[in-house]
Amino acid sequence: MFSPSSRANASAYIGSMKLLLVVVWLALSIIGQARAASVPEGFSDKQIANSLNSPTSVTVLPDGRVLVTQQNGIIRIIKGDAMLPDNFYAVQNVDSYAERGCLGITSDPNFAANHFLYIYCTLKDGERSFNRILRVTEANDRAVAGSEYVVLTLPDVPTGVRWHMGGALHFGVDGKLYVAVGGHEETWLPPETSNSQNLANPFGKILRINADGSIPGDNPYVNTPGAYRANFNIGLRNPFSFDIQPGTGLMYINDVGAGEWEEINKGMPGANYGWPDAEGMSTNSRYTNPVYTYSHHDGCAITGGAFYNPPKQQFPDSYVGKYLFADFCSGAISFIDPAAPATAHGFATGIDYPVGLVVSPDGSLYYLARNQSADVAGASVGSVGKISFTNTKTPRITLQPQTQTIFLGAPVTFTVKADDATAIQWQRNGVAIAGATSASYTIPAVTQADNHASFTAVLRNAFGSTTSNPAILTVTTDRSPVATITSPPEDSRFTLGETITYTGTATDAEDGVVPPAAYIWQVDFMHNTHSHPFIAATSGATSGTLTVPAFESDSANTWLRISLTVIDSQGQTGTAIRDIYPSTQISDMTPAATPVNGLGPVEKNKNNGDAAAGDGTSITLNGIPYAKGLGVHAPSDVRYLLGGTCSGNLVTDVGVDDSVGNQGSVVFQVWLDGAIVFDSGLMHGGDLRKSVNISVAGKNELRLVVTNGGDGNVSDRADWAAARVTGCQTSAPASAGS
Repeated sequence: MFSPSSRANASAYIGSMKLLLVVVWLALSIIGQARAASVPEGFSDKQIANSLNSPTSVTVLPDGRVLVTQQNGIIRIIKGDAMLPDNFYAVQNVDSYAERGCLGITSDPNFAANHFLYIYCTLKDGERSFNRILRVTEANDRAVAGSEYVVLTLPDVPTGVRWHMGGALHFGVDGKLYVAVGGHEETWLPPETSNSQNLANPFGKILRINADGSIPGDNPYVNTPGAYRANFNIGLRNPFSFDIQPGTGLMYINDVGAGEWEEINKGMPGANYGWPDAEGMSTNSRYTNPVYTYSHHDGCAITGGAFYNPPKQQFPDSYVGKYLFADFCSGAISFIDPAAPATAHGFATGIDYPVGLVVSPDGSLYYLARNQSADVAGASVGSVGKISFTNTKTPRITLQPQTQTIFLGAPVTFTVKADDATAIQWQRNGVAIAGATSASYTIPAVTQADNHASFTAVLRNAFGSTTSNPAILTVTTDRSPVATITSPPEDSRFTLGETITYTGTATDAEDGVVPPAAYIWQVDFMHNTHSHPFIAATSGATSGTLTVPAFESDSANTWLRISLTVIDSQGQTGTAIRDIYPSTQISDMTPAATPVNGLGPVEKNKNNGDAAAGDGTSITLNGIPYAKGLGVHAPSDVRYLLGGTCSGNLVTDVGVDDSVGNQGSVVFQVWLDGAIVFDSGLMHGGDLRKSVNISVAGKNELRLVVTNGGDGNVSDRADWAAARVTGCQTSAPASAGS
């Protein structure tokens, strides 16, 4: 095995690292598995591409080829439902920090003749960052070298702004290019001072331009003094996706909400959708209300939309003309009828964090999935799925067996999942394996004879059979490297605006010390069960720094995740993760007196459990786990002395812990200096959690009180989930009081 002990060998090693980094995300695909969607009877779902690095948008060319934009500017092409090995294009000087990056792509209406493609990216030039629309020309499955043309450059992204770039692009039936631009980390300002309400800039708007970047003379604000002349409508927060219906020109804009509501808005010239003064439905006549809204109890972010009006109809008639949309957190695709848009209907579920939808000319529906949750590290798990209508009832595969690289002598397991399968038969290189008839097939210890073997599962029912994708087994004698994050230390806390330095080390049994070229760092903001990109995957250094922004600071269950992945000379990977939580956590603070609790002690970072100390399990509300918080049992009273040193808020989610099912009945109350400032009302097990965000500025005493609901239920396990106070001048004591 190669060891970088000499200068010549070290140079060769670095060279091999550069080659490996080109395909690093393929190696990292073992970190997460994409699962197929659960679709209606007669439909099928198939994963056609994976190992994508933070995919953001997707488009289908008139000939059926699929283009996928990644946040880092690398665009991939899928042909014949297989991703080609070479990049279609790599945009230069991309700024992919947080939610910046390459975020949109579409083809020219006259693509068959001119082969033009348009891309929306955040670019950097020294200290400047700005969003720009680029045009490239396609030939032979690649962008033609030197064909890049600047269509439009937007004003600079304000210093420090990292979020809400928008980015979606579509041509209308009028031949104009429509562009979604986010509010650029809009804060809750009075409407007259916000970006989204300011006609002088393009932020928080839909723009309308000619294909060459010039401004149409019939734009609604083209003659308004001081207005940004490309503005088509205003008052949006983050229109991450939208679509325009072929034939009718109907535009539906998906606006990602802040506190409570997601919106689908009808795109109209000169309309004002109300942000930041209005979210969801409004009674203000100045604002145009959404055609459909849903609350954050049913999802978190509307991230994809497409009208089903393909040149060739494949889905049943009941889907024609409908608007399909996806939610990032619920993992569901639903649809509304433009003739009666107030009611949504379910279509597909079980997608791991969808971020884009597009209907292909043959009538299939493609979707992007990030497959990145609070339990998954690494960005290279993005995938493309394809939903087709087959009008059969053969088994529908929901989880494909995965290609794996396994150390010689170690075990390996291949797993398949499917709906409506009555029998399973595993095959090795196309030949049935005796006795391998369950959902998983395991080889207890792989040998060299297993190297490059192909494993498939054949699933059957009374209507026929379905064969899984092949999973290729690679047997290696190369051990995986070991990655270690040395700072920040475990159980660290952060404050907004703080600069954090992260460092790591890595060793490999065969290669020895792994060089910096093989280090890949990534930082994400985690929120409940999903992630928001913060620092995109970056290679070439053993350390780095980040400055904590005020993102999701009003949400309880948020934290930073620092990931380090290292790759040895043979492509084996090792990953380390360090989670850092906001300061100050209530569970880190010492109560002012012995807490009152109805059953056993108050538990730190666990639910209450029973009478013994430490017998609780992880805090979980509505299926969402919380690493921090207090678990109590009614009646409970926990008091903290703040001493008037805090200028921020108490932020927490409250509810009866999932561990008791539908049992339990409690009332949560927050007291400040002897006065009740929050009362949850009666809450039962299984009820939706409630969010608390209350100012504690200048207050001396905080009381967290839970009373019995009084309806006879037992198991009153009540959670102050991810409870923390913000803006305190001094750190909380290191010890917890119970």
